[in-house]
Amino acid sequence: MRTEKFIRASLFPAASFIIMLLSFLITPPTGEMIVSLRWDGIAMIAVMTLALAGLKKEKVMDGLVKAADAFSHTGSLLAFFTIIAFILAPFITSPFAVVSILSIAYSMLREREREDLTASFAALITLAATAGGMIFPSGSYHNMVLHKVLGNESFLKTLLPYFIASIPVIAVSVPLLLGKRLTERTYITEERTENNGNKGMRMLYVCFVFIAFLTSFSLFKWVDIIIFTVAILLVFDREVFLKADYSILLSALFLLIAGECAAPLVTEIFEEGTMWKAVVLTEITGGLPTSSLLTSSEIDQSILLRSVNIGSFGTIISLPALVAFSVIGKNHRKAFALQYTIISVLALAVFIIICMLGF
Repeated sequence: MRTEKFIRASLFPAASFIIMLLSFLITPPTGEMIVSLRWDGIAMIAVMTLALAGLKKEKVMDGLVKAADAFSHTGSLLAFFTIIAFILAPFITSPFAVVSILSIAYSMLREREREDLTASFAALITLAATAGGMIFPSGSYHNMVLHKVLGNESFLKTLLPYFIASIPVIAVSVPLLLGKRLTERTYITEERTENNGNKGMRMLYVCFVFIAFLTSFSLFKWVDIIIFTVAILLVFDREVFLKADYSILLSALFLLIAGECAAPLVTEIFEEGTMWKAVVLTEITGGLPTSSLLTSSEIDQSILLRSVNIGSFGTIISLPALVAFSVIGKNHRKAFALQYTIISVLALAVFIIICMLGF
């Protein structure tokens, strides 16, 4: 089982490494290229990687369980997890919001003997986290890569219309997915154990998430943040360095190097029809590969930012959707893929209309 998990976690970095090597055939890497990488984005991903590993280690998200116990109807329970995913994703990344909140929701559905709702809960939690993660750079890895390109004000101005438009789509999706089951009651059938995380360490990692969030607003230099983070963790929790998942960090680094080397070819390919070509590429490869490969090109970066976030909807190729797909049981995956695709395509259609209106 550990071997299978290791292989699965290594696929993305391995593919990114191969893409990087292939890009060397276009333009060999130079020292100047390496210096010009989006090190601020890489630093933000690194700090967030360690912070999220700490949040998971200290079971910070388990506090949601008691709050969720207050909801006894399927509709209200789904709405609760959806709202929490939408609110937390901008701060803890949409993939981590999905894996944390969906794991809790999945466990509660089993406790309440309502596993039949798993696909619906997974689909809407994933959609809410992906939509919520658009508004701040810390909400998604592709936005971390791109966040310094436009500046704080332009970043928010570019994505705010889509963030707002996602709210009614999410609201409509609750009755759409549950149908007649919306008002059915659920009952707790099992007792659960208490959270055994360390309160002091929980607060430390919450602070690290907040620091990573503030970094996106240019309040700190990335070098200072890395040194500060590593120094604090070496003193208080060296174990977290072994528990962190570095696959996203390594993938982003390899793809950013590939983007630098392939910039001349990429610029030529995306010179015309940039918006829709980038959307299609995101649909096929996901947000992080697209943002990393295209950010060094000469294409309009505001268009790229908009395209990558729009393209994160419509298929299950996005990182949050793939995370959800791996969390739920195999017998729920087909239903999840279908239901998520329906509401995600609905969101995609709304975003395309907004884009065509000039926002």
